[in-house]
Amino acid sequence: MFWSKQSGYSVEGKVVILTGALGAIGRGLALRLVEKGASVALVDIGDEATGATFCSEINQRHGEAHVHYLKIDLRKEKDIIAMFERTEIVFGRIDVLINNAGVASPAKLYEDEEFDRIAGMLEINLRAPIETTRQFVNYIRENDSRRGVVVNMASMGGLLPNRGGEVYGALKAALIHLTRASKSLAPTVRVAAVAPYYVTTPMVLGNPKLQNGNKTVFPELMLDIDQVCRATVRCIEDEGSAGQTFALIGGWTYLRMWLFDFAGLHIRLLAGWSLLVARLLAMLGLK
Repeated sequence: MFWSKQSGYSVEGKVVILTGALGAIGRGLALRLVEKGASVALVDIGDEATGATFCSEINQRHGEAHVHYLKIDLRKEKDIIAMFERTEIVFGRIDVLINNAGVASPAKLYEDEEFDRIAGMLEINLRAPIETTRQFVNYIRENDSRRGVVVNMASMGGLLPNRGGEVYGALKAALIHLTRASKSLAPTVRVAAVAPYYVTTPMVLGNPKLQNGNKTVFPELMLDIDQVCRATVRCIEDEGSAGQTFALIGGWTYLRMWLFDFAGLHIRLLAGWSLLVARLLAMLGLK
């Protein structure tokens, strides 16, 4: 099937670490998770006052909601370690990790991009989710009775290369690869990803590379924040999602991608043919 069914897993009662919690998608996700009964560690690099204000907003909407803000710099290993330690101190355990933090650059790679800006994207968009996932898996493995879920916020840019999104897309493609390569961790840790098309966030709407007649941008296919949030929660609750990436575009908001399945089949066919030719040549004494 091109989609996967939801099953018995529920975010209700779960403890979730959400990175990039003060961004547009992060705020929407935090609210949706709390609405569904989860406790959420809100992780971002924003100042404590901003985080505290957001926590108060959630509490005002939902009463005694279980949220806690953690100011964390995901570029630093000690901060990532502290993120897990402090979440467990506050909530007693961790069930779900959402690698949502991400940055983009308004510069064009071959015109005015800069080394430091590229390094920043590498750190936040790829090295950080690799390290947070690694530490989360080790945390879950410490207790045989635990089961964990990781959802990586990828992008359609990681599935379809395009001029202007070379670095961002390459990093999201690597995140999709990480997701697929982690499939065998299930059922102990189920790693999946969502890959949205352009979302109506300030980061997207304010990026000059996506304006002025950019031929990769179709307003009719753009997603709103709520669509992404609903798909992310669905991905958490979908027990068949291990190793899978789900595309979100236009009216399709939970479409399983067969990228690696077809690539694997292609490689197996090539390998099988190559082996057959090599053995025939050997039998005929031609090699």
